[in-house]
Amino acid sequence: MDKWLFRIAGIFVAFVLLAHELLGSPMVLPPLHDAGVPAQVLWLHHFSWHVGSVAMLGMIFLFILGARQAEDLSMVCVATGMSIGFAVLGIGLAVLASHSLWDTPAPYAWTVTSALGIAGIGVRLKVRGR
Repeated sequence: MDKWLFRIAGIFVAFVLLAHELLGSPMVLPPLHDAGVPAQVLWLHHFSWHVGSVAMLGMIFLFILGARQAEDLSMVCVATGMSIGFAVLGIGLAVLASHSLWDTPAPYAWTVTSALGIAGIGVRLKVRGR
């Protein structure tokens, strides 16, 4: 069961990545170009946007490879920790900075991924008898 939870987490992150790049980029990046922000701000945002994509690729591979490991939890712990960090960031910004973030996938997608990772880790530890 733990392997399926990790696989589902990896597949879910793959869908989030596709949505991030194919749906999110056109919604976010063109308005920045039209806003007249300084070039450094604009291109730092482009860079940051795609750093998120690279991080998601890493998470996908960590979850999928971690599902194949019978004993080693290190890969799924890293991917789950990243998910938890993203969830805390999304929820924290939505609560403390701007409620408008609740209208985006940020607080939700990473909470789902975190829950899948935590559940998989819990199942694997229980199977091991820890």
